[in-house]
Parts: sequence; structure tokens; C-alpha cells
Amino acid sequence: NPILKGLKKGLYVLPQEILASVGLTADALMDTFPARYTIYRPMLLLPHNAFTSAPWKTLLEANPPNSPTLQPLWKALAASLSITHIALNAGIPLQTTSPTTSQTSPHENILRSPTNLTPLHGSFGPPPTPQTLSSPSAADFANALWVTHTQNGIHQTWAPLYTMFSRGNVREKTRLLALPSITTAPCSAADLYAGIGYFAFSYARAGVAKVLCWELNPWSIEGLRRGAGMNGWSARVVDDPGSVSPKNMTDGSDFLVFPQSNESALATLQHLKKALNIPPIRHVNCGFLPSSRLSWRTAVGLLDRGLGGWIHAHENVGVEDVEARRGDVVRQMERHLEGAGLRGEVRCEHVERVKTYAPGVLHVVFDVWV
Repeated sequence: NPILKGLKKGLYVLPQEILASVGLTADALMDTFPARYTIYRPMLLLPHNAFTSAPWKTLLEANPPNSPTLQPLWKALAASLSITHIALNAGIPLQTTSPTTSQTSPHENILRSPTNLTPLHGSFGPPPTPQTLSSPSAADFANALWVTHTQNGIHQTWAPLYTMFSRGNVREKTRLLALPSITTAPCSAADLYAGIGYFAFSYARAGVAKVLCWELNPWSIEGLRRGAGMNGWSARVVDDPGSVSPKNMTDGSDFLVFPQSNESALATLQHLKKALNIPPIRHVNCGFLPSSRLSWRTAVGLLDRGLGGWIHAHENVGVEDVEARRGDVVRQMERHLEGAGLRGEVRCEHVERVKTYAPGVLHVVFDVWV
């Protein structure tokens, strides 16, 4: 195993008195270190449980993981894997008291910021502060570490201190590449939680003429912009949709990105339809967990009224509750359609089980025709 070989080299680089002073040996640390790891170049991401065994707890109580004492270990490990940065992973909290605001009480981590990621080796750029999280400067972007990963030949990039990434969503990304409805006639897609282009890029690769993206995290927007360029696409960030006119926006951007809440999406689309020739929206992606329910009314309103289309609603659902939730999703979409004064058929055509989110809980996508 490459990481264990690298770890062995690193442990023997450390002055042996460091281990001896706490009654440890390199073998004891090796035997209790997990073999699983992830590389997002140029970063090695260690699993959250890398240091949970008794030997590692003993070592790190005396020498914090990011202390100068352990840098020779991490440097040797990085060199052995041909990477330059190392971090310890952690789950993305649904609530946070991190410095996204001045609040000290828990609040929803709506940006899904990786607030508990721990850098161990290499410079990761400016640390998260209220300023860098909400209003990063061009210098902040330039000085940050950006990592990359390729799935299905599609490149994605993000700053790991500021943006999450889930490899497990590749099943859904792959499925979107083969949606037959995309190739029948020119159409658009809307992604109401675009992030760095997690699913939006798959729509573009599948043949969608234009993807409209809503995203609040400025770091994710920058990742989407950079990632689009890496794949040969063009992305335009529209800070003020109200200013869009045929005169100032005649380009053929593949992605239009709106740094605003998706609650404004319907009003934005109405203005864009008057100003630009946008192909009909046939797909709306609602990729937010544990539930994308708050975006469904908007999703129903965005679909082309003449042709209809599909809402891809992401949900966390108990293993035994999938069929019951399927019916609930359809009824909720029907209520939104009626609330908009519209009539039409609503049916769930497919349920995709993307991955296990937690014991007994599945991440699923409901494909709902409206």
C-alpha cells in the first residue's frame, strides 16, 4: 500500500526520541493506521479516523498533528506519494459555529463549507474568516490551494478550505451523461445548487445548450468558473441579472452563473427570457442534502410550460421509506403546480439510489416529470 510505505519512511525519518518519549514504536503506529486514503492533486486527504487509535492519540497529545515536530513525517509521506499538501478530512457539518458570521450559536451551514478540515502539510492559503468566506478578494483566490479531480473525463477544481467535494456522487454524474431527452432538441438545464459544477458539468457534457446556475458560495463560483475553462467551456458570472440586455450580453457562454439565492431564480429567468434567446429549460437539478424540498416550487416554475421537463430532486431517505417518499415528492410537486395556477401531469419516472449516506439512509434522486 503506497500510503503505508510512505508512512513507514516518514516515521523512520523522525528522531526516535520523539516516539520513545511517549512509549511508542513505528510499528505500533503503522499497525493502527488506516490503509484508505484519497488524492486530489496536489493534496493527500487522510480519512477522518486516521488518528483515532490509541497509539496515534498518544503521539498527537504530545505533538499536535500540524506541529513543527511532525513536519518531517508529513514531508516524507508527501514526497513518497508525489504530492505537496496533506490534510485530515472531516464530515461537512449541517450546522456550524465557524467564522462564517459573528454569531456564536449554531446556524445552518448553508454553504456546506468544510469547516473541520485540518491542514497538516503545505500552505493552503488564507484561513477562513468572515471576510474571506463571504467576500474573498482576487488575491485570496490567487493565494489559496486549488485541488483537482477528474471523473468521466470531466475536470473539477476547488479550494479545500472553502468548498466540499464528494466522490460518491459519480454514479449520478455518470447517469446524467446519458439522459436521452437532452439530445432530442436544443434545451437548457438549471442547477439550483450548482457548487463547483458537480452536476452542471455533466449536463454540459451530455449536450445541453446552456446551463443556468445558482450558487451562494463565492469560492464554489470561482471553482465553477475555473473548472469550466479546464474543460473547454465558457462561464459568465452575472452579478446583476437586471442589467442583462442583448447589447451587453451577446456571448455564447455555456454557463450563466448567478451569485444569488435560488429563491430569486424565477424573477431572474423572466428577465433573461426578455433579454436573451435561451433554449427551453427541460431539466432542473435540485442537489441539496438532506433535502432539496425548499427548491421544488422554484424548480416547477423554471421548467418550460409548453414542453414540460424533469426535476431531479435529491433527498436523504430511510432504506425502508423510499416508495413512501416517492409518493410524497409527487404530491408536493402537484401542489406547487396548482399553486402556480397551472395544470399538468406530475409523475415520478425513476428513483436513483446514488449511495449510502449513513447507516440505514440512502442518498436518492427522484426524477419527476412535470
